[in-house]
Amino acid sequence: TIQHDMLERARRHRDEHTYTAVTYDEFVDTAVNRPGFIKAMWCGDRACEDRIKEDLAVTSRCMPFEQEKLSDTCVCCGKPARKMVYWGKAY
Repeated sequence: TIQHDMLERARRHRDEHTYTAVTYDEFVDTAVNRPGFIKAMWCGDRACEDRIKEDLAVTSRCMPFEQEKLSDTCVCCGKPARKMVYWGKAY
């Protein structure tokens, strides 16, 4: 029971602190103002990942096997997106 309750509390906390961004402005606002993870589409280009890291100190954390399609374009450059990625800051 204790393990189950702790796992559910952790999942609830993760879900409550995971946000979706479709535009770079939304991504920036979320990264600056909300702690947690950001779900966003990515084109797969290293330059976009580097820009996000440089601008916001946010890095890619996970590319889930079960992909969601949040939009058709990369949150950073607007090119066609290839993957939905979870992004986050290292604390």
